[in-house]
Amino acid sequence: MILVKQYADRFGITFSSKHLDDEVKKQQLVGLMQEALAGKRGPVTDADLN
Repeated sequence: MILVKQYADRFGITFSSKHLDDEVKKQQLVGLMQEALAGKRGPVTDADLN
């Protein structure tokens, strides 16, 4: 997934990769990563996905 690579290049991995296996969490994660890359928020953490 290109988005994950772009996010990781900029912020590092700041959340558990297990969230990518859950379709609901994955959709939430994609939105949060897009916001972070756009400068609308900081890095995504596991707390953001609970």
